[in-house]
Amino acid sequence: MLAGTPFLFWNTGCSNSLNKKKRKMIYGWTTCLTYETNDRKLGYDYFSDLLDEMKAHGMNRLLVMMASHGYFSPMNHGLAWPARNENLKFQLDRNAVNAYEETEFFSRIIKKAHALGIEVFIEIKYLGMIGIKEGYPGVEFLRTREGIMTKVRPEASDYEREAIEALHICCDNPQAHQYMRDKIQDVLTRYNDLDGIVLEHPSYGGNECYCKDTRLRVNQDLGKEPEDLTLDEFRAWKTIRIRDTLIDLKNLVKSINPKFKYGFYTGLSPVDKDIEKFQLNRGHDTKTLSQVGFDFVMPYCEGRNKEQETEEIQKVIDYLAPMDIYLHTVIRKVSPHNYQLPPKGPEYIKWIIDWAKEYHPANDRFTGMSFFNEVKIPDENRQAVYDNIT
Repeated sequence: MLAGTPFLFWNTGCSNSLNKKKRKMIYGWTTCLTYETNDRKLGYDYFSDLLDEMKAHGMNRLLVMMASHGYFSPMNHGLAWPARNENLKFQLDRNAVNAYEETEFFSRIIKKAHALGIEVFIEIKYLGMIGIKEGYPGVEFLRTREGIMTKVRPEASDYEREAIEALHICCDNPQAHQYMRDKIQDVLTRYNDLDGIVLEHPSYGGNECYCKDTRLRVNQDLGKEPEDLTLDEFRAWKTIRIRDTLIDLKNLVKSINPKFKYGFYTGLSPVDKDIEKFQLNRGHDTKTLSQVGFDFVMPYCEGRNKEQETEEIQKVIDYLAPMDIYLHTVIRKVSPHNYQLPPKGPEYIKWIIDWAKEYHPANDRFTGMSFFNEVKIPDENRQAVYDNIT
């Protein structure tokens, strides 16, 4: 957490901000029906009260995670809506209030939000869950050159191992992609009065993917094996695959409701500060992502870079040009044990919002910020958000 005089670290380049036409910044919460709620059973009353809070403090966008993953939130795992597709029912979170027809409440939250002038988006991850193999037995996962599934810790428990092994599905696998199409079709058909959807992933990594379906696609497209490609060739191929996958899903989204907006999580300054390398390894090249036609993208502002956070996030925003930016802003005090980030308090929150307020008039592409994770922040962090966005 930043301490002392955090304003010394600003480098906003906003000297001409007074010459810019003033635009209103979008502020919102990213919340979760189940993720990190632990043993709490959150239903209509909780989220209805949240909407009233948002209205009272001038917030105008709500982004809702529609599932939880047990690897990061051990007491919460599965889809948190009453899926109709039989192949998805193996992945339902049986502890989620919204996962049953008789207790489904999210549809009423959407209606109330709209009555208050608040947009509602959902977040869906291009990831799998325990139970995916029952509905999609041919699903494949990201693998290293050695054929090993990625990110499985040797000391992991059986539950954690099963959760993480089901997580990183490969977009080159036909059943994995069909699963994603089914998941999006199911949730958006039910909630077709939403304002839109934000996807997180698909993504590759620096040493992936070498599964059988990636090998097949590389051979079909380039006539080579992945091992025979240069680094630049493999990265270029990945970016096309990610682009085409996201365009296919966009077409699906628009076929359900042409008015749906379409967003995507991308953009991070890693430990070595090499943003381009990180993005290209994932298959997230700005040029090809821009060809998808997103309404906005959401880079990660997680506090990883401490006193250099604002400087680094501005570099990420520049890298993502010409796409519009809605900033994913993590303000948790406590992170999952396997996704450690610096703890955040009111001082950090004030610092990051003050930076955004000054930066916003200088960059027409910067539209606002969404604060995460609403269900897992202390009261003082919540109040700091409300105190500083006004």
